[in-house]
Amino acid sequence: MNVRISLKYRGRVQDVGFRWRVSQIAKSFPCTGYVKNLPDGSVELLIEGEKYEAQRMVQTINLEMKGFWYEKTMDEREVDSQFVDFGIEH
Repeated sequence: MNVRISLKYRGRVQDVGFRWRVSQIAKSFPCTGYVKNLPDGSVELLIEGEKYEAQRMVQTINLEMKGFWYEKTMDEREVDSQFVDFGIEH
């Protein structure tokens, strides 16, 4: 089963390499999607993939980036994948 996990991180997440580090972590997982800065100072992360792998990727990002964010919202849904790779959006 494929899922889409949408996350929004608030904290010190812009201009600190957050998106770059997330993109590096993503290389270790067979997931697609994107990470991007939002105008309100938060970062949006969208991950698509097999449920187990997508959830593992979220756990890894949450742990490795825990010093940068203080609030996170998350939504998970079953989907047909729309993305072919993972990247940084601007």
